[in-house]
Amino acid sequence: MITFRSLFIATVVASTVASCAFTARAAEQDKLQQQRARFVALEHSIDSVSRKQAESWLAELEGYPLQPYLRLKRLQRFLNAHDAIETFLTEYQGTPMDWPLRKPWLLRLAEQQQAERFLANFPGSSDAELKCLALRFQLKTKALPEAEIWQQTEEIWTEGKSQPRACDPLFTAWRDSEPLQSETVHRRLQLAAEGGQAQLIPYLKTLLPANEQYLADLWLQTRRNPAVVGRAKFFPGKHIIERDVLAYGLKRLVWRSPDQALATWQRHVNDPYFTKAQRLDVQRQFAIALASKGDSRADNWLTTLPAELFDANLAQWQVAHALRELDWPKVQKVVEQLPAELQGDINWRYWRARALEEQGETELAKTEFTAIAGQRHYYGFMAAARIGLPPSLAHNPVKVTEEEIAQLQQHPAVQRAQQFLALGRLTEARREWNHLQDTSDEQQKITSAKLASQLQWYERAIFSLADVGYWDDVELRFPLAYQQEMQLSADKFNIDSGWSMAIARRESSFMADAYSPAGARGLMQIMPGTANDIAKKQVQIRQLYNPVTNIDYGTDYLNYLKQRNDGNLLKATAAYNAGYRRVMQWIPQDYALPADVWVETIPYRETREYVKAVMAYYQIYNIRMNVAQDVFKPLVAMKIGVIVE
Repeated sequence: MITFRSLFIATVVASTVASCAFTARAAEQDKLQQQRARFVALEHSIDSVSRKQAESWLAELEGYPLQPYLRLKRLQRFLNAHDAIETFLTEYQGTPMDWPLRKPWLLRLAEQQQAERFLANFPGSSDAELKCLALRFQLKTKALPEAEIWQQTEEIWTEGKSQPRACDPLFTAWRDSEPLQSETVHRRLQLAAEGGQAQLIPYLKTLLPANEQYLADLWLQTRRNPAVVGRAKFFPGKHIIERDVLAYGLKRLVWRSPDQALATWQRHVNDPYFTKAQRLDVQRQFAIALASKGDSRADNWLTTLPAELFDANLAQWQVAHALRELDWPKVQKVVEQLPAELQGDINWRYWRARALEEQGETELAKTEFTAIAGQRHYYGFMAAARIGLPPSLAHNPVKVTEEEIAQLQQHPAVQRAQQFLALGRLTEARREWNHLQDTSDEQQKITSAKLASQLQWYERAIFSLADVGYWDDVELRFPLAYQQEMQLSADKFNIDSGWSMAIARRESSFMADAYSPAGARGLMQIMPGTANDIAKKQVQIRQLYNPVTNIDYGTDYLNYLKQRNDGNLLKATAAYNAGYRRVMQWIPQDYALPADVWVETIPYRETREYVKAVMAYYQIYNIRMNVAQDVFKPLVAMKIGVIVE
C-alpha cells in the first residue's frame, strides 16, 4: 500500500535527484565556459612558447574537446617534430585537423628528401603538387613500375590548367623517357580552350610540330571570339582537329548569334570529316539554344535528334518550346514520346495533364492532377490548386530516439563542433560537422539532423537530411528560423513573411554568414550594391552578416520588386534572382501566357528552378505558420505578358 509518507519520500528523492542533475549540468557548462575562454587565450601563443610551457598548457586543458587544435597549431610551427606529427596524424586522420598539418609536413619531408616517410604518410590526394612529389619519390625508389608512373604523369599533365612547379621535374623525366605525342598536346589544348586557362595555349603551341601549330591559334581565337568560325577562310582544311575547334565555336556562337551560327553550320554540314558524334553534339546545343530563345527554328532541331540523346535538359526545352506556342496537342505528344524513365517525373505528368485539360479531356486531366496533388512539390501544389484540393505537406518526421541523440552528443566531432559554435566560429564548426557526416551511417546522419535542429543550427539540419535524401520531415527541412525578425520586417515593408522566409530558405538555408561567389551576403543573399541603394548610403559588408539587418534589407528589396512588378510575386521572385531588367526581357509584349507556362519557359535554368522552389516554399511556410492563404490558387488564372484587347 502506498502511504502518504512513502509518496512524500519518493517526491523528495525525485526532486533531489533532479536538482542534483541540474546542478551537475550547470557545473559542467560553467567548466566548459572557462575552458573555452582559456582555449582562446592560449591558441594565440601556444606556437611561440617553450616546449615545457606548451606541455603545461596542454595538460591544463586535457579532456577539453578543442585541446587537439592547440596541439595542431603547435605542430604546424614545428614541422621537424616528425614522430610527434606522425602520432597526431594517426590519431586524427580524416578529421578537419588532418590535412592542415599533413600537407605542410609532407612538403617539409619532400624538402628533406625523406622519401620513405613521405610515401608512408601520403594516403593519396587530388592535390597535384603532392601527387607529383609522390610519383617522383616512387620513380626514385622504384616503388612503382615506370609505365604506371608515366601513365599517372600523363593524366596530371593533361589538364587544361598549369600545374605546380613541383611537377616540372616529373614532366621532364616523362618526356625524356617517351616522346610527347601530338594527340596528348591536342587533348590539353582543347581542355585549356573549352574551360581551362587560355593563357596556357601559347605554351602548348610550342610543343606541336610546326605544321600543326596553327591549330593552337585557331583554339585561342575561337576562345576569344567564337564568331571567327564563321569566316570563309578561317579553317584551311589541313587537319582533322579543325573540326573540334569548329564544333566548340558553333556551340558557343549559337547562344550569341543564332543566325550566324546557322549560316556557318550550313557551310560545313556536308564536311565528310565532321564526325557523327560532333554533329550530334552541335545539333543538341543548337536545339537547346534556339528553344530557350523562343526561336521558331528550334522545331527543326528538336525533332531530328535521336531518342538516345534525350535527357532531362533536352526534354525540358522540347516541352517548353511547345508550351511557348500553346500547342497543347504537341505538348501531349512530346511528353508521351519522352523516354520511359522521364515520363514518370512529376513535372511531365503535370504537363501531360495540363495538355489533356486544355484539349477538353477534363476527367483524364483531373485523374492525373489528383494523383500528383498529394505531393509536397511545386507541381503537386499547382495540380491541387487546379482541381480545388487543399495543398498537402505530406509530413513524415524522422524517427530518432533520445538515446540516439544522447549517444551522438558524445561523438568527438559533435563536441568540437558545439564548442566552435559557442565561440561563434561557424566555419570550423561546419568542418567538424561535415567530418561527422562523412563518417556516419544513414541513421546517424538523420540523428545529426535532429540534433542540429535542437541546437538551432538550422542549415546543418537541412543539409544533413539532404545528404541522405530524406525529404519528408517538413519541420526539420523548413524550420521557422528567425520567424520573429522575419515577421517584424515583413510588417514594416508590407510583404508576406512566408514569402521572405521562402526566399531566405532558398537563398542560404538560413546561413547567416553565407557568401556567394558573386558577392551576395547573409541570410537573404544581399549584394553590397543593392544594400547601398536601399540604405542610400555606404553599407559596411560586415553589417550584411547581421541577421536583423540582412532581413531588413532583403524584405525592403522584395517590397521594391513587388511594386515594380505591379504586385506580381512570380515576376518579383524571378527578379530577386535574375534582376529586374533581365526579367522584363522575358515578358511577352504582344500576347500573354498562363503563369505556369511562363515559369516553365524562363530561359535561365537557375531562375526557372528558383521561382518554382520559392513558390513551393512559400506555400509550405504559410501552412507551417497557419496562414490560410493558398499561394497557388491565384496562379491558376494568372497571365504573364501583355493582353491585347
